[in-house]
Amino acid sequence: MDFVIRSISGRELFLLTPKVDGEIRPFSIAAYELEQSDSSSKIGNQILKIKHSLFWHNGSFYMMRNLPEGRVSDHLSGTGFISRLANFPFKNDGEIDPATWQRLHRYRGIEVGEMSGLGSTGGHKVKLQPELKDIGIPLSAASYLIYAMG
Repeated sequence: MDFVIRSISGRELFLLTPKVDGEIRPFSIAAYELEQSDSSSKIGNQILKIKHSLFWHNGSFYMMRNLPEGRVSDHLSGTGFISRLANFPFKNDGEIDPATWQRLHRYRGIEVGEMSGLGSTGGHKVKLQPELKDIGIPLSAASYLIYAMG
């Protein structure tokens, strides 16, 4: 159930796995850098952890498939948004209590990306703001794996 992202030249770049914090969870995936050795790759640092559509990056929480502030009328458009949760009261996912996990969809944020084409036709497209550029490849692949493959 693990996936490897390779460059055009065949170099293994990232490993994506549905196992997050030791468990397979819905709408969750972890991404690791792959370090090249002589004849194989070994798992390096975790660079992305999406847990129940929520992830932490550069000091902020982000949520996938979120409805950003001011986009309430777009909730039926089929486009999925990625939002930075500016007023989220937690510093890491270990602080989040079970009740908050249950009502995550109520939090609104600032739009920093969008996903479209989440089905098998028309391809999958992800547009990201520059603040997510350094995790753009694993984040785009993760969004496809989480949402399009079900």
